Amino acid sequence: MNKYAALPLGFLLCLVLLFCETAKAISIPHYRHVVTVYSQNKNYKAITFPYSPIQESCRGRTDVYDESTSRFLYTIPECLTEGYLFISNDGMTVAHILNRVYESDTSQYTTHVVSLYRNGKVLRRIHLNELIHCDTCTDYLFFTARTLEWTNGLPHSIFKPQSSSRDTFLTEHPVFLCNDTVYIYTFTRRLIELYLPTGQFVETDFDTFTLDQLSAMPDIKREEVEFENGGEYVDLKNDNSYGAVENALAKALNMKSDKDKGGNLDKYKYYRIHALLRIDREGAATIIEMENKDSLPDATLREAILGLEYAFPAQLPDDIDLWCQEFYAFLRKSDKRIAAKEKKIQRKQEYEAYLQRLTADSINGIYIPRNIEECFHQLDKLLSPHLRSLIRNSKSIKEIDGLHFGPGMWIRNNWGLWGGSRLQTYLLKRGLNHPDDMSGVIFDYYWDYLHGIDDRWREFDAMRADP
Repeated sequence: MNKYAALPLGFLLCLVLLFCETAKAISIPHYRHVVTVYSQNKNYKAITFPYSPIQESCRGRTDVYDESTSRFLYTIPECLTEGYLFISNDGMTVAHILNRVYESDTSQYTTHVVSLYRNGKVLRRIHLNELIHCDTCTDYLFFTARTLEWTNGLPHSIFKPQSSSRDTFLTEHPVFLCNDTVYIYTFTRRLIELYLPTGQFVETDFDTFTLDQLSAMPDIKREEVEFENGGEYVDLKNDNSYGAVENALAKALNMKSDKDKGGNLDKYKYYRIHALLRIDREGAATIIEMENKDSLPDATLREAILGLEYAFPAQLPDDIDLWCQEFYAFLRKSDKRIAAKEKKIQRKQEYEAYLQRLTADSINGIYIPRNIEECFHQLDKLLSPHLRSLIRNSKSIKEIDGLHFGPGMWIRNNWGLWGGSRLQTYLLKRGLNHPDDMSGVIFDYYWDYLHGIDDRWREFDAMRADP
């Protein structure tokens, strides 16, 4: 889990985007696309190819051509299909702009939102904070006039009251290109101009262009060719069924894969394996990354994975010469007696680790509050000034949409409300049994704290109710 320096308002807008717009969780769509984008003068084009079924992955390549002569110019070794892609009128500069960037290597979103390339080389990568001058905003770049409305306990995206026609237009079209200048309308109501030939940024007034002028901005020619993404698993010895790789790996390691039979997860220790592979058209595999959580012999595991027979997905376009696939495996020792003994050892180790968590002042490098008052002090550091201001100016904590799913989820996962911590013990002793209720009470009393109301949370702190 990323150790955030702040939990911003963008966490709340995450829900809007998850339910209605372009930001996505780790997604494996049934189809991917080869995308071609032309310069505004149509003299150059960039064709970007994905190498992975995961939509947010940048694995792939982007080829740039002189359209008038069909001459290949250079390659950018990244897939740029997501977000906005622009190429300058001289063909030398490519800009890739995203609302936020998913880093598939670390399974985290980062703050790089703009990448500039000159003749195939990275010219500059720009952080979100560098563009919008907000040190605590770490989620989104683009302007939005949307908010959440809750109906029957479910969130629905709506435009904020008093949103102008221009605001609603910019929500759907926050980025434009005109005469080699890219215009970016930001979350903090700023207009950023990016001049492609020089890579320079200039900030101008948000109201520079009227709605009529924005509507008249030229469209950029963009073409998409759809193809099946190759599936979640590789074709292993002509068997593309679920679990085929796991079964073959178990055989190669002389282990067993029968985790779903008779509750065996409770009887035997299972070794968890995750591998990300790059497959070429000859079926040769390269391990990009491998996670061997339970410490099987690393060299033996790598040899077994690379020794399996893979096949390149036949349905991919001819121009795609590499494809990345990942798989997970849960394997146990073939001898049931050994596997059962290992499980007993594992349970003892897990219990000892749990006991340590109950008294630790930090878990995974994150400080764990001892009581409700320390929760407030930590939230003062973790939440952005803007979000704290929203809470302080609200009539009740229920007016702040999305706390349960954004900051609340972070608290539950990182303050040990699921897996055990001194804060969990403190809350259990005060009659709270579920992590959802725990995070809800923390924010409920945090509202009191920000409004100078001390009696309720001090009474809660004085309670003692053994779990």
